[in-house]
Amino acid sequence: MHATLSETILARRNVLVEFLSPLLQQLAEEALPLWSDQEELSKLFQRILQPWAELSFAERLYAVFPSGMLHSAIVSGEEGSNNQRVHHDFLRGYLTKTGINKLQLTEVYISPALHRSCITAIQPIYDGNNIPGLIVGDFDLRRLPQEEKAIFPQATWRQIKGDPAIRGQLFHQRFTPRAIDEYIDDVINILDELVVERGVFRVSLRFSSSRATIWVMEDPYDEHTHVLHEILDPSICLVYPKRSYPDQAKVMTDMVRPILERFSELRRADDVVYLRTGTLNIISGLVEVNFSCDGTHLMPAEMFLEKGEEFWFGNSF
Repeated sequence: MHATLSETILARRNVLVEFLSPLLQQLAEEALPLWSDQEELSKLFQRILQPWAELSFAERLYAVFPSGMLHSAIVSGEEGSNNQRVHHDFLRGYLTKTGINKLQLTEVYISPALHRSCITAIQPIYDGNNIPGLIVGDFDLRRLPQEEKAIFPQATWRQIKGDPAIRGQLFHQRFTPRAIDEYIDDVINILDELVVERGVFRVSLRFSSSRATIWVMEDPYDEHTHVLHEILDPSICLVYPKRSYPDQAKVMTDMVRPILERFSELRRADDVVYLRTGTLNIISGLVEVNFSCDGTHLMPAEMFLEKGEEFWFGNSF
């Protein structure tokens, strides 16, 4: 079952909590008898950050009072940042918002010192029912454990509004046919063959500039842009040899032409709001369409074919 983006992030955070909790709880137990001695507390952090120690992957360790004010020295690991600044307001926000009865993780942030994605763990130190302070650990995400298998969010319909300046001028413009509009049926014939029979897994039809950009299975990290006269020449099929339709494709072969034809329909359906770019990716199963109002829709191919004219030209923009 696919998860949403927020569900995936939450699952990853839970993995980090399970990994860091026992390590920081042990450190908190060792830190309690040293709490009143700032120098010894700082030495403890230095030992725990040594290359052979269990928390050697931490960037920085330090202790704070429940108010968020610094108590110990800020100790950096071998590859950590020597930045001695503590963002007290940042810590106070989490201490106030979440409480301090168990380990808490901040949101991921870009470290001003490291210029990389980082996360901070806040571990309370228990003295019976009292919490004299907390241990704070800063971690570079790259040095934390990562699950080997990536879990990506399920794709669904997304509407993304574009430049307000373009939207503001929308009713001062009218559809002006481009060269590709005159030959769109021939363009669709060629692109359908390239996708279904010649290894193209993604195609982006850019009406405004009368060109197509395609990506092929054998060279997925490169892109190939063809202007109109190249798209219209059937000899282009010699450039892309015949290939079997990919087994991992989420778009069936009999859906490719209808999707391309729907691009053409959305291009001509309205003189004000009309299609500028249509993109199909048969592997991800997604269709992306961008309109003259600079509005963009991203959705699964099946959903794209189900949507009628009312959806596109009703109140969806």
